[in-house]
Amino acid sequence: MKLTAVTIVLLMLLALAAQVFLRYVFGKSLSWSEELALLGFAWVIVITTAIGVRRMTHARMDLMLNVLPASVHQWLEKLIALLLLALGLFITYAGWGYFQETRGSTSAAVGFPIEFLYAAAPAFGVLIALFSFERLMPWAESLDE
Repeated sequence: MKLTAVTIVLLMLLALAAQVFLRYVFGKSLSWSEELALLGFAWVIVITTAIGVRRMTHARMDLMLNVLPASVHQWLEKLIALLLLALGLFITYAGWGYFQETRGSTSAAVGFPIEFLYAAAPAFGVLIALFSFERLMPWAESLDE
């Protein structure tokens, strides 16, 4: 998954660098670079946030967890994973509705199906739910960085 995110970021950077170069050197601009960057940015956020949930490196407050006894600490870790699982399921449900509302639309410049962009929402929910469920398994600590 990290390789996919890195590849998308590199494609975004190339497209935006070409846009800037062409605009300032030749006075011409690309019609598709910003849409490609927006699409790539949405999917990079989905992928990298899901990786953060899987490894528990997402933004959270560890101060209270670290001062608690190990048994309470483990219980709270499971509670956090359950709450993230519920959040992932909610995002999947809401994102699917949003995805359905945008079906059939196309992007303005490129003309790609806009579902490519809005599919990021339910995919995000599914990944968070799956990785949160994985955090509930006995081997979950082996996923930490």
